[in-house]
Amino acid sequence: MGLLLHVFLATLAASTPPTITPVSDADDTPGVRATFDVEAPASVVLDLLWDVSRFQRIFPDIMALHVLTETPTQVDVSFTVDAVVAKPSYTLRRRLDLERGEISWFSVAGDLKRVVGKWTVRPASDARRCVVIYESFVDIGIVGISTVYRNIVTSKLHQMVERVRVAAADAVGIR
Repeated sequence: MGLLLHVFLATLAASTPPTITPVSDADDTPGVRATFDVEAPASVVLDLLWDVSRFQRIFPDIMALHVLTETPTQVDVSFTVDAVVAKPSYTLRRRLDLERGEISWFSVAGDLKRVVGKWTVRPASDARRCVVIYESFVDIGIVGISTVYRNIVTSKLHQMVERVRVAAADAVGIR
């Protein structure tokens, strides 16, 4: 095993497990919050999460992705995803707030009644690390199904966290 791979695997092993919590937003839409650390500066992770071209690596359930409009701080993206219970298509408007270290999104069209969420990326006490908070709320539009969907998403969050960590490691050249 090469030295860099060994260092990378040790770094991943040293990362704390994510804290995952089922939550609801102000409109009582079921959602989930995951808080986790990443071995990369906050600016690197924020860039990674803003870059739509890297999405399918972090979210492999995305079957199709098309950028509709794009500015430096806003992008409209059309998605089709394999959500296990269905294959919905929807368009999200994503907004970047560099000062707050946030990427927020909300649905503007599509098969789902409501999709909102946010990535918050904060520097840790060690500038080479950051803390990431992922929040996502989805109302499928069918009573009872949104909670089932939340449970499916929750079961996949550990994998998503590891994919974010690996992509961040690639971005800073640890791997």
